[in-house]
Amino acid sequence: MDVEEWLGAENQLGIDIWNKKYCYNGETFDHWLDRVSAGDDDIKRMILEKKFLFGGRILANRGLQNTGLKVTLSNCYVIQPPEDSIESIFECASKAARTFSYGGGVGIDLSKLAPRGAKINNTASETSGAVSFTDLYSMVTGLIGQHGRRGALMLTLSCEHPDLEEFMAVKTDLERVTKANMSVRMTDKFMECVEKRETFVQTFVRPETKDTVVKNLDAYKFFKKLCYANWDFGEPGCLFWDRISSWNLLSEFPDYEYAGTNPCAEEPLPAGGSCLLGSMNLSEFVKDGKFQEEEFREAVRICVRALNGVLEEGLPLHPLAEQRESVNDWKQIGLGIMGLADMLIKMEITYGTREAMDICHRLGFIMADTAIRESALIAKEKGKFPKCNIEQLMASPYFIENTSEETRDLVREYGLRNSQLLTIAPTGTLSTMLGISGGIEPIFATHFERRTTSLADHDQFYKVYPPVVKEY
Repeated sequence: MDVEEWLGAENQLGIDIWNKKYCYNGETFDHWLDRVSAGDDDIKRMILEKKFLFGGRILANRGLQNTGLKVTLSNCYVIQPPEDSIESIFECASKAARTFSYGGGVGIDLSKLAPRGAKINNTASETSGAVSFTDLYSMVTGLIGQHGRRGALMLTLSCEHPDLEEFMAVKTDLERVTKANMSVRMTDKFMECVEKRETFVQTFVRPETKDTVVKNLDAYKFFKKLCYANWDFGEPGCLFWDRISSWNLLSEFPDYEYAGTNPCAEEPLPAGGSCLLGSMNLSEFVKDGKFQEEEFREAVRICVRALNGVLEEGLPLHPLAEQRESVNDWKQIGLGIMGLADMLIKMEITYGTREAMDICHRLGFIMADTAIRESALIAKEKGKFPKCNIEQLMASPYFIENTSEETRDLVREYGLRNSQLLTIAPTGTLSTMLGISGGIEPIFATHFERRTTSLADHDQFYKVYPPVVKEY
């Protein structure tokens, strides 16, 4: 088989994506398939049937470490947030540069950096503020080239930081921070102040001097500005941090905390953590208008095992020691979905209706329960992740709500191999290559024009006609 046969000869954009982003040194499609599947016949079959694709770094890099190339199999990382010192700020930039050079993306939280105007003991007398360093990290991202893609960066700031208003406005200047996504970490308390139109008190305490900076923020007025900025410029995004922290398998681990998110924000991670991604194409599990649940369960099982295989293979390949240590301790994987809108069209269900939400809820439970069960069975064979505390894990509301009694019994006996199992990535490149809807997004138009700068050295435009629209 060749790539034209796999993707369809009319899918020029998909063919170009495969050739420019995933094909190594002119290899054939069959050679690529063997390299990426690494002898796993089930995964090879699922890729051929377009039911599953690994994340982009696996599709591009798996096996290339055997040629002597320095590569990573993880799409993105979260770096230890910089402390409020010049040394730590630039050490973070160095870590980001090294990670970019291996093909990984980076998330950096800036909430520990002092706000603009805070007193410092050097010739500047006062700091330029946390937001001033967004330009530094964006510049570093742009400097380090990656084959077939640009470096990816997420910069975040807590709503409790006094520089929040300045952070929110950065992307309204189209010339600034062009190589990063930016998001605000929102707390429940902040959103309550928005809802009640109350003042939100922002506080920053410098650890060295105990100097305290306090600012009163009109929460509703700020949030309205943020919404307009997001509408006009696409950023900043919102990370509802209390919900993120409380709705996961590790929510009852008292000493565990997320340090930030990866660049597309689908996976919060501890310092040094990585997102090892793969996505299942839901539309290919529909036959004669019916979703094949048993086939889907088996596919989830296969994909969880496959991602664990890549996790072990990729452990020595992470660019930094802190990444190798963190991934070994927590063993995160991120199995997700794409093609949801195509699936609903094939089932003749309208996107966004109660019927659509009900089936999403059902499939979500099946996916979570099956993935957790399979991770427990892998733990039986290979041991649980080193930081696993079974009692704390089973006490998490997420675990309780998303597992069957059979799965709970297995976890009680063996623990889990992975601390994180599921995530829904945007799948922009993967879904575009296959000609399906990305992630959980609807199909917004019957056809559209897509501009890309990563497939050529200039702006390139493609007219795209989603195949499911033609068919249905």
